[in-house]
Amino acid sequence: MPLPLWIRTPEALEVLARELESAGALAIDTEADSLHHYPGKLCLVQIADARGRGHLVDPLALRDLSPLGPVLADPGTLKVLHAADNDLAYLKRLYGVTVVSLFDTAVAARFLGAPALGLEGLLTQYLGVTAVKSRQKDDWSRRPLTPDQEAYALDDVLHLIPLRERLLEALHAIGRAQWVEEECAGLAALVVPEKPVDPDAY
Repeated sequence: MPLPLWIRTPEALEVLARELESAGALAIDTEADSLHHYPGKLCLVQIADARGRGHLVDPLALRDLSPLGPVLADPGTLKVLHAADNDLAYLKRLYGVTVVSLFDTAVAARFLGAPALGLEGLLTQYLGVTAVKSRQKDDWSRRPLTPDQEAYALDDVLHLIPLRERLLEALHAIGRAQWVEEECAGLAALVVPEKPVDPDAY
């Protein structure tokens, strides 16, 4: 039985976590909301595998995402993210996960001297893909999400693994693949400090 697009129950999350153990590579992104609410909160985790199957994990419905911890910590499973700093901060701070075998497409783009470092520009330059309309200013805590929001959220992960392959080819051509690997390993290993909520810091 195929997994649902939305992962909202502990049972569905456990099934997804088991399936991802054999994925080999995962693309991950998050949507948080610090524009409409204080303090900011994690509202969505998007995950796609190398077969192009995408899922939307709902942390507003699931208190605990720790079943994803083993695959995130598995050195044999590649994790591809774009500008991973904030994504990693939320996942580490909220769920105490460890992330290894990271490839950050934004880091790779910097080492390539790409003229556009945003995901939309990289998808156009390296894959000829036109990204769906940005929804970055949306209130991601509202449910249900619209079909356009779902499409935007999935678009952020469905192309990351093919993009990584193209970026890696370009990095090998100029001898900088090892540099990116080292930079990404350092980024993945960063310790995220606790962030106490100041009720007056609105």
